[in-house]
Amino acid sequence: MRITFHGAAKQVTGSAHLLEIGRYRILLDCGLFDSDRLDPESPNRQFSFDPRHLDAVIVSHAHNDHIGRLPCLIRAGYDGPMYTTRATADITSVMLRDSARIQREDVRNAHLRTPGVEPIEPLFDLGDVEWVVEKLVRFRYSETHEILPGVFLTLHDAGHILGSALIQIDFEENGRRRRFVFTGDLGRRNMGLLPDPTVVKDIDILVSESTYGNRELDPYDKLIKQLHAIVARATRLQSKVVIPAFSLGRTQRMVYCLQELFTLHKVRPIPVFVDSPLASRLTDIHRDYPEAYTETAQRLMDQDPMYFGSKYVEFCATWDDSRRLNFLPGPMVIIASSGMCEAGRIRHHLRHVVEDPDNAIVIVSYQAEGTLGRKIAEGVERVQILDQWHDLNAAVYVLDGFSGHGDRNDLAWWYEQTGGGIEYGFLVHGEPEGLEALAPVLQKQVVNPIQIPDRLATYEV
Repeated sequence: MRITFHGAAKQVTGSAHLLEIGRYRILLDCGLFDSDRLDPESPNRQFSFDPRHLDAVIVSHAHNDHIGRLPCLIRAGYDGPMYTTRATADITSVMLRDSARIQREDVRNAHLRTPGVEPIEPLFDLGDVEWVVEKLVRFRYSETHEILPGVFLTLHDAGHILGSALIQIDFEENGRRRRFVFTGDLGRRNMGLLPDPTVVKDIDILVSESTYGNRELDPYDKLIKQLHAIVARATRLQSKVVIPAFSLGRTQRMVYCLQELFTLHKVRPIPVFVDSPLASRLTDIHRDYPEAYTETAQRLMDQDPMYFGSKYVEFCATWDDSRRLNFLPGPMVIIASSGMCEAGRIRHHLRHVVEDPDNAIVIVSYQAEGTLGRKIAEGVERVQILDQWHDLNAAVYVLDGFSGHGDRNDLAWWYEQTGGGIEYGFLVHGEPEGLEALAPVLQKQVVNPIQIPDRLATYEV
């Protein structure tokens, strides 16, 4: 087998890994890089392989850094299947349509700013998205399918977000059976809503994420107590709690955690507003898969009229719904996207709460370097929001233990459960500190030295 790392190598975006098994070429994920999509030099606008020569594409889950360039494959001539789970297929169609809409608006705005300059085209349009949706082949967890002659695919629950999968590929090479596993994004253990990641044994080649490879995050019971204290503070001060959250995964988790506080822990309920049309559409999909959640979560949510909804939770559909929150008194919780505060309605809410010390901002997601969310999490004195500078007086709480990514301990646990004896191990999807810190942890289970590949590096294994 030959592996070439075309993305998420020494970085956390652009997931794309090319496997060559005999004469077959299989691409794992095809995600967006953290780069200006309108920049003609952006890595999002060029492939370092020929999509026309791919035999199959396998998708681990539906975050944009894993699916964001799938329509670009279609534009570049790929005409084969795209294998994934049922829930990921449903979510992918929503995420990519939203991405096409945003790109169209970005192009229009760029043209308005520089009317004399011919704007660059979007990466893809809605027509390309429809082709992707047509090519999605849906598999259930733990089912094994022969996707190419002698190449067998099994998807396992990764516990990261709804539909997320560990990718297991079994094949024969030189008369020997071998097993390749790609973790995708591996979830945390004992987090209430989703099951723990499935353990895969008898692995020969492992490619693992490393987002929190150098971090130990708080356990769930401590996170719930901290969230309880923040809600109680807002009740006491009659103030607002703003939670920047990704529309996919984190928003639904935070709604569930607040429901748990109000129902199981008997915390005095306060209004919860989810201000993201995309999150609303994705939450509808989450309601279609009640079997995906732990038994405890199912029992709790069965008490409400619908999953991820109750008389305390309101989804804001329009801009008017969003704006009126600025004039409502506290206490209240506002959950809005984007998770790193770089776009979306969250910036408007931050602008209205950031200077009042009674208010609170709760960071519950990974914050990439240089983002507004990272600056808030680091507690800078002043922040620029929508072209205006503001003093950061609001209380800031960093509860990144709510992340869907396993921390150093979660990853170490999963590696140990594999039984070791892994021949080759590769670490991707992490910043340099996380990669370097996790390497010795994984090395205990791997025979050959752990590799931290550069982008476009190729390995024969």
